[in-house]
Amino acid sequence: MTTPPTLRQSMAWLHTWGGIAACWMLFAIFLTGTICVFEEPITRWMKPERSERLARVGTVDPARAVGLAQRDLERTAPRSDFWSIGLPNAFDPDVRIYWDEAGKRQGARLDPQSGARLPASADRSTEGGYHFITMHHELHAGTIGSWIVGFFVVGMLAALVSGVIVHKRIFKDIFTFRPGRGQRAWLDGHNVAGVLTLPFQAMIAYTGLTLAYSLYMPAAIAAHYPSADAYFADLLNEPPHGEETQIAAPVVALQRLVPVAEARLGQQVSLVYVEHPGDSSASAELYGPEPAELNRLAPARGSVHFAGVSGALLDVRLPEAPRGGAAQQVQDVLSALHMASFGGLAVKWLYFLCGLAGTAMVGSGAILFMVKRRRTSLHEFGAWTPRIYRLIDAVNVAAMAGLAIACIGYFWANRLIPVALEQRAAWEIRAFFAIWLATLAHAALRPARAAWIEQLAALALLCLALPLLGGAQSMLRGDWAGAGVEAVALIVAAVAGWSALRLKHAAR
Repeated sequence: MTTPPTLRQSMAWLHTWGGIAACWMLFAIFLTGTICVFEEPITRWMKPERSERLARVGTVDPARAVGLAQRDLERTAPRSDFWSIGLPNAFDPDVRIYWDEAGKRQGARLDPQSGARLPASADRSTEGGYHFITMHHELHAGTIGSWIVGFFVVGMLAALVSGVIVHKRIFKDIFTFRPGRGQRAWLDGHNVAGVLTLPFQAMIAYTGLTLAYSLYMPAAIAAHYPSADAYFADLLNEPPHGEETQIAAPVVALQRLVPVAEARLGQQVSLVYVEHPGDSSASAELYGPEPAELNRLAPARGSVHFAGVSGALLDVRLPEAPRGGAAQQVQDVLSALHMASFGGLAVKWLYFLCGLAGTAMVGSGAILFMVKRRRTSLHEFGAWTPRIYRLIDAVNVAAMAGLAIACIGYFWANRLIPVALEQRAAWEIRAFFAIWLATLAHAALRPARAAWIEQLAALALLCLALPLLGGAQSMLRGDWAGAGVEAVALIVAAVAGWSALRLKHAAR
């Protein structure tokens, strides 16, 4: 009679095979999530023209800038579905205006002093660091991508729980690392990276799921509300969205509303949003700074709501008085914990380092699987076992070294693709995926060790040359955010180069 497996044996099977099935996707989610912690400095590096203007920008009067933007929008889109006016901040020196035209969102950038439109070449079209955010949350695949990410994040939580059960010496593992011992070294590295940052990994996975709770658990909302927008409007006790009356009426002078909103909020206005401009049902909402700019754990973004035609005050949402009850406040805190939108630069660096440790944990687990199988094959797939192992080897290389090459290749594409090219931002993202696909083809055609060495060497060279590609302009302009991007690239170059040399030496 066959003895049933123990809990630990069952969890070991789940950890091993569930981990290898999910690790490649989780590596991509973790690496891009780690990179997007510094989304704003990356965007700043990828928009060198904007950085030049930031160095020259002077004091901007928000009310006057809003007035200039309104004048442009009244001339360009007097009866759009909406107007959006973004004011200059520490990372963007321009006034950004957006409107709707034939169902498509249109935009332009204005000089905050004169209101003149800036040419397209003044701000190259790029997703910048937001590409990594989109990749992290939805794989550039919209709602389907969000569901895929959610599925694998649940798998990660299962791997974390099963990993804790499997490792009997979990506390001893924190202090155990034996480099140069082959399989044992990879196991120690996997354990150390996982155990040291276990609370962070569990927190980041769980809070990532709560960000999209209305997507993953829509039944309760659908049963009581016509849409998710209606649910959130009711939850946050916001004034209802008015239907267009088709009665023409001019929008109130928005610059008059700015000092009123700032007095109510005790903060400077950073965004103005007008719904149904040119219609008697128009409304105007003026927002305070983004929560990330306030360095506090989950502050509600303050806003003041006005009637768009008369300018009558309709609603005030103070940043110190979040709405939605205790449950919504908990969700706001969880969101802030996931996005590191508090604590300033110190917290961002902490998240970055912990994210790298999580990425290393996932990657070392995948490598450990193959290190063990090279020593002793378990013949899990019968006659197909060598081919399956070869496939896993190739995907390991492309999913880790190849993805890193694609990430740095995205920075190279930003500088090499002509600024005036149509759909330029889309071409940068296509370059990212094309490079990633090319690394998979390379890994499939080359022996596993050679593929690792060659791709790590390529990563080192691309990172090492990145400051030269930008002409070291960030440092010369005193743009330390952009210079930080190049400094991190040099550190990655050193680590990748050292790893390639170690592998080459071990192959002799």
